Amino acid sequence: MALQMTWQPNPHRKRKPGPPLGLKNLGNTCYLNSVLQCLTYTPPLANFCLKFRHSISCDSAAEREKRGECPFCLLEKRIVRSLSIDQPLDTPSRINSCIKIFAESFKLGRQEDAHEFLRYVIDACHNTCLRLKKLQKCRVSNGGGVANGNGSANSHSAGEGFGGGTVVKEIFGGALQSQVKCLLCGLESNKVDEIMDISLDVLHSDSLKDALQKFFQAEVLDGNNKYKCDNCKKLVAARKQMSIFQAPNVLVIQLKRFEGIFGGKIDKLVAFEELLVLSSYMCKASQPEEALRNRNSYAY
Repeated sequence: MALQMTWQPNPHRKRKPGPPLGLKNLGNTCYLNSVLQCLTYTPPLANFCLKFRHSISCDSAAEREKRGECPFCLLEKRIVRSLSIDQPLDTPSRINSCIKIFAESFKLGRQEDAHEFLRYVIDACHNTCLRLKKLQKCRVSNGGGVANGNGSANSHSAGEGFGGGTVVKEIFGGALQSQVKCLLCGLESNKVDEIMDISLDVLHSDSLKDALQKFFQAEVLDGNNKYKCDNCKKLVAARKQMSIFQAPNVLVIQLKRFEGIFGGKIDKLVAFEELLVLSSYMCKASQPEEALRNRNSYAY
């Protein structure tokens, strides 16, 4: 089964019409509400939750008495409720009261960082899927089967990804390549790191496009910042550049709204276009031409 990147009709639960559901502030919960709204209206995640794909797997594979402690089950229930109830306003009290399930260091009533909370939520759901996959594989190897909600064997668990990872990684996961090229001998050194988001500096940028260009702009390493070339066996001038090795299905972009550790908040407007084209930032050898376009990009 492939990810459903656009809104899909759900035969079991009709998505409510009208404007999005508002979430009530429970006391310094702006960070929580904003993250929940972003995740709720991310189509592939919402489609996945509206079909209860995780909870079905969790009910059959995990200990029943711990169902209420599953972070993905909590998120799924919240997303389904937000997309189903016909009300203008709701209170995310369950998620708020279980905040430590996602982030142990967070405290009720205290201001927290939205990007940090988003990462905690994504990581918690990803790790839950990995745990369920491991448990299901153990049961299958021991001669048992994992039943789906209809009582039949299911070779694809709800948390299992569509490309061998997890559904969370399949939606948000990508990879960046950092390349350093020696300007003396031309030797290239490449390092690839997996990502779940990209953080952009907006202090000197007024648009998302400009911030992206600065992020992926080549940097010359010279002077006191020379590079030790393995081929030349000495410090040399080099060029360092970041590029996208694998584009996520949904690219999460964090705009850095604070200047330094003790700096003030950057509250200026940052413009962004509805369509984000990533072809000029892609690692040229990593993707075919038709895959260089990412139309499902969100700035959180």
